[in-house]
Amino acid sequence: MRSVGYYIKLSIVTLALFAESLILTRLINTYITTADFFNISIPFSLEVIGFMALISLTFSLTVGAWDAWYFNLLAPAAIASGIMIPLLPTNAAYALIAAGVAFIIIALESYRSYRLKKIFLDFVPLLLLRFAIRGILFVFSILAGLLIILNASNVKQIDFGQLIANVAEKPLKSTVNSQLQQTIEKQRIYSRYTEEEVQQLLSEYGINTDKGTEPLTQKVDIDIGGMIKQQVNSFIEPYKEFVRPLIAILIFGMFQIYSTISYVIYSILVGVVVAVAKKTGFLRELKETVEKKDLQF
Repeated sequence: MRSVGYYIKLSIVTLALFAESLILTRLINTYITTADFFNISIPFSLEVIGFMALISLTFSLTVGAWDAWYFNLLAPAAIASGIMIPLLPTNAAYALIAAGVAFIIIALESYRSYRLKKIFLDFVPLLLLRFAIRGILFVFSILAGLLIILNASNVKQIDFGQLIANVAEKPLKSTVNSQLQQTIEKQRIYSRYTEEEVQQLLSEYGINTDKGTEPLTQKVDIDIGGMIKQQVNSFIEPYKEFVRPLIAILIFGMFQIYSTISYVIYSILVGVVVAVAKKTGFLRELKETVEKKDLQF
């Protein structure tokens, strides 16, 4: 019969995993819903990395319940539930699928760590928990990509032409206007066109020269941004169905980078967390006599 303290500790760790997964899923879902995929916010990135590392460190404390068979179901179920609940209002079917996939991946990877623990003579957190932690981090990367699919309408509404125009317009506009002004000046000198004739010719090509009494060479203003936007959108239009999976892959890759950084943080801190847990009595160190199997000639 296990003590009351055992079930209290197990409940604390399980609820913590659920709460942390819930917050991280809401954080990711909010980011995806805004459809601002090309504006990577440093505070958002730090929050995601921080929660990924926190979930990993919290999971490391579950080793105190690894001797019970239900551990391989309880911890994965807590994380999967934290993922499912924020997605239910969006799409219940996808929420159940996401939770199911998360549960299976985490349970399988946890079981691999559990089997590894059985053959180790000493508890080395970084080695033993490697499979389980990487499985958890991989699940949240998949979740980010899945949410792109769930929010398909947001992806279709993205004005890619405007995004590229915002980046390219300023450097191109300065160069093009400068070159055009030089060309106009040469044409006036060598072709003997009057300013009114040049202005009329430019107007026929849709180049704005309506700037009061300024000299013609200073009036020219080509809408570079509009041209870039139109050209890019017309090019992308036939391939819009491929944009969503492409963005999903890019977001998955971005979250894999977050996962790598959070795993490094976890690797640095997990030894300290386990040591503190043993010092405070949250985890107890037990010694067992075992027989070792080996093969020889």
